[in-house]
Amino acid sequence: MSVQRLKAVGWTFAVMCCAGLFLIINIEPETSEPVMKEQRIAAPDFTLQLQDGSTVTKEDLSGKPLILNFWTSWCPPCIEEIPELKSFVKAHPDITLIGVNMTKEEFKKESAEQFIKDHEFNFPVAYDEEGTMQKAFRIFTIPVTVIIVPDGYVGKTFFGPVTAAKLEEAMNQLLSENTAS
Repeated sequence: MSVQRLKAVGWTFAVMCCAGLFLIINIEPETSEPVMKEQRIAAPDFTLQLQDGSTVTKEDLSGKPLILNFWTSWCPPCIEEIPELKSFVKAHPDITLIGVNMTKEEFKKESAEQFIKDHEFNFPVAYDEEGTMQKAFRIFTIPVTVIIVPDGYVGKTFFGPVTAAKLEEAMNQLLSENTAS
């Protein structure tokens, strides 16, 4: 085999590997059930700039349960879960839910702003313009919903659209475990 032919085969193999990896990472599961990962790691420190201009930090929210929902305006599963998130927030005003728009992944920030208006969000939204929250929480797909328990640990992470019932079930379990320990 000639050197040129070996190079061509090598490049073809590399491209096919990259394409395969891309498909593995981006293909959605056939079920719309969120994949849930139980964890017990400290949530990273963060500072969020909310859409109203205020700032909130992990420390500001410590001692209370917190739900962070990572989303973009162009993501169909993100759109699918909005009514569920709104329903959960309405039923649980004592639990803070913050939508974290992965602004770095948007076409433009205005798309996210219009999306929030169109869908009448009833919870605050932070814009992750530089991708710092995305990196800190290791978000590689969307939507992702992270539950942080009052002691500052990540209790559960949902990959895919989540329902109000699943959030409620997870919160009840985590809060009962948190008060028992």
